[in-house]
Amino acid sequence: MKFVYAIIASLVFAICAHAQDNFQRFSLLPFGAYTEETKIQYGAVFVLFFRPFQEGENISSMDFIARGTTRGQFQFQYAPNLWLFQDHLHIPAKLNLNKWQYSLFERGARGDFDRIDEYKSTFIYGKIPFEMNFGISNNIPLRYGIVLEGEARDNELGSDIPKNYQDGFYLGGGYLLVLDKKDNNNWPTKGYYASFEEIFFGGDFSYHTETFDARFYAPLFWETSIALGLYAKQSRGDNVPLGCLAGPDGTKRFRGVESGIWNDTQALIWQMELRRPLFWRFAGVIFGEALQSAPYFSELFRRQVHYAVGFGGRLALNKSEKLHARGDLSLVDGKHIGITIDLRESF
Repeated sequence: MKFVYAIIASLVFAICAHAQDNFQRFSLLPFGAYTEETKIQYGAVFVLFFRPFQEGENISSMDFIARGTTRGQFQFQYAPNLWLFQDHLHIPAKLNLNKWQYSLFERGARGDFDRIDEYKSTFIYGKIPFEMNFGISNNIPLRYGIVLEGEARDNELGSDIPKNYQDGFYLGGGYLLVLDKKDNNNWPTKGYYASFEEIFFGGDFSYHTETFDARFYAPLFWETSIALGLYAKQSRGDNVPLGCLAGPDGTKRFRGVESGIWNDTQALIWQMELRRPLFWRFAGVIFGEALQSAPYFSELFRRQVHYAVGFGGRLALNKSEKLHARGDLSLVDGKHIGITIDLRESF
């Protein structure tokens, strides 16, 4: 794959609703960028905030992100983040509508940036976790629950392509466990977070996934904090669809690469980030990430390690909630430059 030369073309402004009783109702941020894969990319972020029923409860929100490119690609993301029943129920759901051009890569961590082929894909994807602590005091950071996930996809590929590259649908359900002791949901500076989920899928594909996510946050000096993360996933089955293999997503888990690169049935991703507020609504980060993937756990630590280092800027869309839009610039394996524009922190 050719090198990616990307710059942020515009991070223009944040528009906030008139505050009533110092409560912000919404934020809007248009953005633009250029990458070699997408050419000119443009879009907007819109966030709605909902006043809690009682003082001290978490604030619910709804994220809307729409982006398009000069290559005729389009993506719409809707992510409600709801806290209900006095914070006893948390629903961090997401819905994606995509019409995008993707690259096929050699499977596993041994592959480089060279793509095998390209294809167009149109799909709808949804995931709804229900995290609950009914019967447990809010002072105890444990939540349990169920998770639903599904996708319907139409890939424009030849008939000779393996089944897991083909289109179809899958629907799954499973369980989750969460330990959450962060001091802030959007910009944590101390505490920890850990989650485990297992989901079983049926439909045109039959497989199951297991995901473990652990994070640690601590203050350092001069308002700087450190964030450490470990993300592990395995996807097992006879015909795991291409988009559900373990690997980087390019936006939150190992930033600056195309989704689908270095995917396999097992993957480990390590993340470290230094975060610091700067001035007005701006903040900055410096980060490093590493990834390994393999078909079997016994081979995982013998495979090539891919790494990324970079820095990023943050613009607070809601100062009181410390909710940021982010732009990150990554140098991957010392030779590939990638850019990421998204909402909320990567981990």
